[in-house]
Amino acid sequence: MSRIRTVERCYAVPEPSEFAVVTPLILSLPETEPAPCARTAARHGGPGAAELRLLRRTVTGAGPDRLRAPEDPDERTRYRWMVGHHTAFAVWQSLARLLRSIAETPAPAAHTIRQAAKLYDVYSVLFLYAGSCSADRYAATVRADMTASHPAFSGQWARDYRPIPDLLRQVRARLPADLAASLTEAAAHNHQVHMAVAKKLVPDGVSLLQQAARDPGHGPSEDDHELYDAHFDVRRRLVCQPFFTAQLVRLLTQCLCDIADHGLEDPDAVPAEFTGSHSEALERFVRDPKNILLGLAETLSGSRVREQFHEATFRDPNETT
Repeated sequence: MSRIRTVERCYAVPEPSEFAVVTPLILSLPETEPAPCARTAARHGGPGAAELRLLRRTVTGAGPDRLRAPEDPDERTRYRWMVGHHTAFAVWQSLARLLRSIAETPAPAAHTIRQAAKLYDVYSVLFLYAGSCSADRYAATVRADMTASHPAFSGQWARDYRPIPDLLRQVRARLPADLAASLTEAAAHNHQVHMAVAKKLVPDGVSLLQQAARDPGHGPSEDDHELYDAHFDVRRRLVCQPFFTAQLVRLLTQCLCDIADHGLEDPDAVPAEFTGSHSEALERFVRDPKNILLGLAETLSGSRVREQFHEATFRDPNETT
């Protein structure tokens, strides 16, 4: 019988400071499940009261008083690119585990499939958030930074995303079309968002990989994966599930605080243009990004932030409890 590894060293998410910073992202390798924690639940710092308080402020419209994103447009562009990708990496790992579970379960529940679809929706919002700047600002900041890391720098080197397309194919191949419909639609919407943001940021459509004349048909090497991790300051360590959850809730809180303060799109940017039959459905990612991200934060933290706000707002002041 194989022995299940436990995490003897637990990482902790620091208390939120007034101004947000990009901290290293600590993740297990995508093929490694978060391990059981050696600490008891009572001693482990999971999603904390500070994050929940900040999330409530984003719901009420009060604005964040902690984790405030940079005011300088160039710095905020870099901040959004890093924080948006950090959040996406953790979401990808969650999505891959869920898709694998669906693929391996003889009769997966409909709500589990809807949950996977919602993770695709979260990633769609994160792509809009990370790529919210103008094409000119992107070229001068993010693209220049990636070129400095490697002339052929490519999103294809993201190791956390690599298992997802094949897992999605497995799920769609074994499920009835009506049961997989929400997941199929969410994945299609995600692809269209990806294409729209890419066209907005790089109007000529030439990626760094193509610009460097590197054959995209060959899969990334381990060196490519490591360079990608280094660029985004990802540290690969064995982590426990409580820390993984706490870190993801913090990242979602950072995104939501920034959107509450500055909106989803930068004011000097042309919005991503959605075309085709799904364009109206895709607009919801732009209209209502906060509720999509909040939904995941609530699921992870076990706290119904939006319900608490509405209860507090609409409760009769003469009502006794």
